[in-house]
Amino acid sequence: MSDEEKKPQNSEPSAEVQHDHNQNQIEDDARALALSEALQSSFKIVRVFMVILAIAFVFSGITKVDTGEQALQLRFGKFIDRLEPGLHFAWPKPIDEIVKIPVVESRDITSDVGYRTADPDDPEPQDSYDFDPSFSGYTLTGDGNTLHIKATMNYVLEDTEEAVKDYEFKFSNITHFLQSALDGAVYRASAKISAMEAYTTGKTKLEEDIRNRINKVVNEEHKLPIRVSSVTLTVKVPVGVEPDFAAFTNAEQELGEKIDEARGEAASIVASAQGQAKVIESAGKTAADRLLGSVQAESKSFTEQRPFYERNPELFQQRLVTETMQRVLTNAVEIFYLSGRQPRIWLNRIPEKPKLSEGEVP
Repeated sequence: MSDEEKKPQNSEPSAEVQHDHNQNQIEDDARALALSEALQSSFKIVRVFMVILAIAFVFSGITKVDTGEQALQLRFGKFIDRLEPGLHFAWPKPIDEIVKIPVVESRDITSDVGYRTADPDDPEPQDSYDFDPSFSGYTLTGDGNTLHIKATMNYVLEDTEEAVKDYEFKFSNITHFLQSALDGAVYRASAKISAMEAYTTGKTKLEEDIRNRINKVVNEEHKLPIRVSSVTLTVKVPVGVEPDFAAFTNAEQELGEKIDEARGEAASIVASAQGQAKVIESAGKTAADRLLGSVQAESKSFTEQRPFYERNPELFQQRLVTETMQRVLTNAVEIFYLSGRQPRIWLNRIPEKPKLSEGEVP
């Protein structure tokens, strides 16, 4: 076959190839356009997400310090500022860290080294004849006896920058330090008092000794400014000797009741005697006043009558007799006047019958 005959046959495949090439080019362009649009959409979403993250990152640094709190701002673990109550901005972790510390909130620490028991399900001390430091909670008293003592200390932190910094940074474990100080104070105070006094009337003294020891160790020696609000104690004797302590306590109570009863009776007797003494004293004073008044009246009368007596004693005597007779005879029914002759009584003479008046009945 000649070249001319072959040429039309070769031109037909070339057109088809060109058409396929164009078709592929169009598809590639469409894919590239779709990919570009997809990437643009993704970038928009990523940008929006990045903006949201940036806003969240910034706003996460806003911190509120409540009333009654103090906050410490740390930057890479180093203290830079103390924050007062209110809103504050700080870079989020790990750049900045805000440590909030309540300064007016009361905190409690309990010392049970002198009360601890081997049975965790039974918090009360059990009867035991051995001492195991891991489980047995006892304290030695000043007279060589043992007691179970549990102490609860309530304290608050002073509202100062130094107090807050010391509370957070001065000790690796502030709770453990205060716990150890309270345990030592319990042992020390118990060793200064007898078992009977601690169990009966010396609890207030124990509490005061523990408070003073805490103040010396914590405030003075370690310069940690806390204020102890209260110390509450629970004191128990070993179970084996409880009946003896109870008997002694009952005897002391009965003795106190008897003493109070005797004092009440004595007070009643004294009050009654004082009342009677006042009555007698009042009666004596009244009689003395009456006697004094009578004597004063007689003295006055004597003073007034003395000049008359001195002028004429006989006449004065007769006048006194006459005045006396008048007073004596004031209520007399019959009065007999005797003559100056010697009086005689006739025993054998029959007295004359009195004459009756007319109509008079004898």
